[in-house]
Amino acid sequence: MADTFFSVTNTVALLAWIALVLFPARRAVSHVLCGVVVPALLACGYAAVIGWKLATNGPPPGDLSTIAGLKAAFADDWVFAAAWAHYLVFDMVVGAWIARDAVRLGIPWPLRSLCLVLTFLLGPVGFLLHVLTRFALRRAVATDDPGSTPTP
Repeated sequence: MADTFFSVTNTVALLAWIALVLFPARRAVSHVLCGVVVPALLACGYAAVIGWKLATNGPPPGDLSTIAGLKAAFADDWVFAAAWAHYLVFDMVVGAWIARDAVRLGIPWPLRSLCLVLTFLLGPVGFLLHVLTRFALRRAVATDDPGSTPTP
């Protein structure tokens, strides 16, 4: 069953990410679908699994502030699948923000898409690339306008 939960959450996230990469300027995609609806659905699945595991098993064994404790908690397939849903939720929220911000700033499609794909696959790497891109773009715009001051 945990495999099914994992598969369903991945499929839902993948379909939403495809829509986000293809249609980042559409409010229904970047604000509603990927900014609220899909993350909320995945969060519901996460909360249900974590709530169920806590209700049936109590607190996780070990100290969750150590690698050994986290390994012990994630040894349970359901906990691992829920943790993966946690990543999917937050990566999608960040991706939706990147899409809206990139469209607003006029970041070219190939670079915007690369940031989104990297956020889907490698989370923080895609976010970092977007932050660096927006910084470089703002500096370039400020350099073109002698009366302006660059802003990060």
